[in-house]
Amino acid sequence: MIQPNQHLLGIHRISERMHERGQYIRLDRNERVTPVSTEIFGDMLSSLSPESFCAYPDPSPLYERLSKHLGLSEDYIYLTNGSDAAIRMAFQTYIRPGDLVAFPDPTYAMYSIYTAIFRAQSRTVAYAPDMTLDISRFLAWLGSKSERPRLLAIPNPDQPTGSTLTERCIQSLATAASDAGAVFIIDEAYFPFYPCTAVPLVREFENIIVTRTFSKVGGLAGLRIGYMVANPSIVNNIQRIRGAHEVNAIALAIGSYVLDHPELSEEYLMEIREGRKVLAATAQELGLGFPPCPTNFQLLRFPGVNGTGKIVSALKEKGYLVKGDFSSPAVRDCIRVTLAGPEVMQGFANRLRDVLSV
Repeated sequence: MIQPNQHLLGIHRISERMHERGQYIRLDRNERVTPVSTEIFGDMLSSLSPESFCAYPDPSPLYERLSKHLGLSEDYIYLTNGSDAAIRMAFQTYIRPGDLVAFPDPTYAMYSIYTAIFRAQSRTVAYAPDMTLDISRFLAWLGSKSERPRLLAIPNPDQPTGSTLTERCIQSLATAASDAGAVFIIDEAYFPFYPCTAVPLVREFENIIVTRTFSKVGGLAGLRIGYMVANPSIVNNIQRIRGAHEVNAIALAIGSYVLDHPELSEEYLMEIREGRKVLAATAQELGLGFPPCPTNFQLLRFPGVNGTGKIVSALKEKGYLVKGDFSSPAVRDCIRVTLAGPEVMQGFANRLRDVLSV
């Protein structure tokens, strides 16, 4: 049998086959839970044409819209197959075997996987029990000759913690990374749930990559479309490794539709705010912790619980999928619940009461 590169054998991945998920209300992956109306969906489909299926895709219309939306020229923008592809391409372009890659713990799981794929070494800073992140550790590494990372990656907000960094913190890290000659990825997958953004910094710093996705507030997780914003020199370097036509025509058309209809995102943001209120009231009633999470998910903390696997399993039996049983001490006693509108969250709250009353 032909063997893969030896270093890949230590990477273990969970299958993406999800045939059972349709049986449940899916509050586990931070997708948009309630689809758009049939009327809006029909209007979305009307933006497609037969050529959308048989011709190779032209990304120009979406580039034009994003340029106007961001207030940047198109050479600062690069469309990708989800924001995850932007992150992977940054690793592939800049990471060499043996390089150091720094990121929080816990955080987006693909950082550690890409570090392993490209034969680099991880350096992590753990979140404190109060979900804060000691950025002085990152600053110290960036200022070190022996522990200096080639790449720093921090989502803002992060997940599963829901933690955020202020503009001042991001500015400090950007300056230190620039001085160190390190690439700094700021993942803004949950913008504009948290409206603080590092996009303006790409004019000031040549080493910053801001990644965004249409999967969260855009509600297009199934279409796999995202983009990076960076200095044109970075965009030029990263596009050297692109495949042919990586973003499909349907994703491009519907992404353009979402940008042309900002009311869809505004309505969804309102829906999430109202759903969070329902869950907050339930958490207070049940004596659960409710850490700040300015995203489309919410952590629930169960005081005195060491691992939430049984709670996750019990909720699944009630018809709801949530994320939990985290290994990190910062969230060991938490479950992560994707938010939806008040009706969905009230149904979940009722089943949560049932589970905790047993």
